[in-house]
Amino acid sequence: MKLKQYLTSTILAAGMAMTPVLASQAVAQAQAPVEAPDIAMDDNMIDAFIVAALAVAETRESYIAQLEGVTDEEQQMAIVQEADAAILQVVEDTPDISVDEYIAIGEAASVDPELAAEIDARFTETAGQE
Repeated sequence: MKLKQYLTSTILAAGMAMTPVLASQAVAQAQAPVEAPDIAMDDNMIDAFIVAALAVAETRESYIAQLEGVTDEEQQMAIVQEADAAILQVVEDTPDISVDEYIAIGEAASVDPELAAEIDARFTETAGQE
């Protein structure tokens, strides 16, 4: 269960990094029912998603550590903006997956329990190897 929360927070962190990019899309899709994005996923893409998710989590954790103890709101916002840019860059730098594909897989996993279970199992396997 803890791993699922970790994966979910990682996906959400990536989603937050993409918020400005996706804002216009969200407005257009606000009236549409939630469904899994139509994306052709194979094992290599899911593996790339997991690699990116692990890198996003590591990046996110380093910025959370920077935020600890910072009380100035401007400094906090600067750190959050820097973190958003770093998370975006981490996903862009991951081979075999684009930012759009990363987001689509995360969205698909949030509405498709079978995909979420598959990602969770492979995530556990990959994280255990490190």
